[in-house]
Amino acid sequence: MRALQRPGARRRRTRTALATLAGAAVVLGFGAGTASADSPASADATAKAPARSTTAVAARPSAGCTQATIATGRRIEQTIEVGGIVREYILDVPETLKPGEPAALLFDFHGVGHSGAGVWDVSGFKDLAPRERFITVYPTGLPVSFTRGDRTFGGPGWEIRALAPNRDVDFTLAMLDRLEKTYCIDRARVYSTGFSNGGFFSHVLACTHADRFSAIAPVSGGWITSWSCKPSRPVPVLIQHGTQDEVIDVAEARRAFDAWLAIDGCTAPATDATRSDGDLTCRSGTSCRDGAEVTLCEGAFAHRWPASATRRAWDFLRAHPLPGS
Repeated sequence: MRALQRPGARRRRTRTALATLAGAAVVLGFGAGTASADSPASADATAKAPARSTTAVAARPSAGCTQATIATGRRIEQTIEVGGIVREYILDVPETLKPGEPAALLFDFHGVGHSGAGVWDVSGFKDLAPRERFITVYPTGLPVSFTRGDRTFGGPGWEIRALAPNRDVDFTLAMLDRLEKTYCIDRARVYSTGFSNGGFFSHVLACTHADRFSAIAPVSGGWITSWSCKPSRPVPVLIQHGTQDEVIDVAEARRAFDAWLAIDGCTAPATDATRSDGDLTCRSGTSCRDGAEVTLCEGAFAHRWPASATRRAWDFLRAHPLPGS
């Protein structure tokens, strides 16, 4: 596998591909057209998730913790060759991070028709990262096409039809392996989130590599019933979805919730076991195996990233490190 770094501008082919996307193709991306009042950054100060107990799990330093220096930057453009294809991603390493100090690592996967650079601008994790001291990866997908009803969506995205073999799982593991060698990563705190198609893909990673990803927090994604999801351990999962989603019906989020309740051995919540969490209503399974948590939060929004999703996702993820073996 040949790894490459490119400090310059993004590949022109990516810009060209994105420029050709219009109308419906962007709907599966990242909530195009969301008003500024809905931006995740504005929610940071107004919509905090309730505090959750954090399992006392010691950091697991990666090989990169021996590095005397690290390259920091808020939007580092990089490439890596996987399976003969040069893949692209954006890396966010805040200057608040120091060599030798294990940092959490978050993968943020875009929806169909968008890019890693676009999500870096939109999802809001870049505003949390310096204060919370974590590294974020914003990968860019390869062309995909999906048909939902009478609508077809296409553009850069993630392979979700099959759990394995899967080109994008291979891409993700290649990035993770590289980052664990070049940065001081806390291998007990590697997380995945994503929107729409990227939310589906977070489920894929949890199903296939629960030994590498400690928890996931998909937004406006769904579940494919043909998946044979048998993770190596119970996986903490936070699902956020809009009841007015016109692209991926909220029923798909509920299907994912039910699937993880079964996978993690949770008892389904009572029909009235809901709680208010800012602008969303949430319910969680109980008595999940090995202390896992499975939560579904719903709100009155369409196919977009809700204002409070960023803070809620991060609070959930950091509360669920990978348990010791």
